[in-house]
Amino acid sequence: MVARSEIDVLTPRTLDEALHMLQENKTDLKIVAGASDVIVQLRDGVIKPNKLLNILSLKELRFIRLTSGQVHIGSLSTYSDIVHNEITRKHGWVLVEAAKQIGAIQLQNTATIGGNLGNASPAGDSLPPLYALDAIVVTRNKSGRREIPIEEFFVGYRKTVLQQDELIEKVHFESLGPNDRGAYMKLGLREANAISIVDVAVVLRDRSPENSYRKISVALGAVAPTIKRARILEQELINKPLTTEAIEKASFLAVHDAAPIDDIRGSAEYRKATLISLVFQALHKAALGTEKSDE
Repeated sequence: MVARSEIDVLTPRTLDEALHMLQENKTDLKIVAGASDVIVQLRDGVIKPNKLLNILSLKELRFIRLTSGQVHIGSLSTYSDIVHNEITRKHGWVLVEAAKQIGAIQLQNTATIGGNLGNASPAGDSLPPLYALDAIVVTRNKSGRREIPIEEFFVGYRKTVLQQDELIEKVHFESLGPNDRGAYMKLGLREANAISIVDVAVVLRDRSPENSYRKISVALGAVAPTIKRARILEQELINKPLTTEAIEKASFLAVHDAAPIDDIRGSAEYRKATLISLVFQALHKAALGTEKSDE
């Protein structure tokens, strides 16, 4: 482990200054904001940077806006920002439901959506909703911006396409409308403070009178090295009436896009069984307005 006294902390005052520091210090530099994950990784020796770039004071990266039907969330927006903002509550409520379950209030007040993206954990609670919303990650360096579909942003366990001189500027997605539905479900060993054993996000867009949907997105968390979309399941249900029977049958298809592992939080087989149940509950809640009741 690198002693904390051996780590230089760079604190830019503006975004341009931060980008300059990134360009000049590409080697062994780690970006931090809330630092909720980085502190643990430093303690455990998972990362050993010589320098930290503290961007917490960059107000240019803390915003939530609705522009031309797109919800834009700055990378330094905290989960408390997301939970309490009228735009996200009205136009991105699936993400809000996940944000409510990310740690205790103290963590929600400090942890940022950019940090969750950069950390790239398959158990990151905000990531399945962003996958289900087909979010775009916007990165920035001195040369300009890149807009990267979220499924292309993550390339493996805790690995992204973020270059050494880039930071995450924001994420944006198409706003949810009055004919759209969505739900988020999570199973942890405890309540909100727990890392997900399995979590599921569902987004249903463009509802018809027959309760079918033009677009169905089901994202699966903590069942593979990165978040996975349940593509086979989605194709099975698209443009078909979402009845309880149809949802129950299709939920079993989710395991085809999952590759869970055994770890201290649960076995692979347990995760598969739990995944089927959570997918059913999330789809049922989104499409029919309630979870399945115990009979």
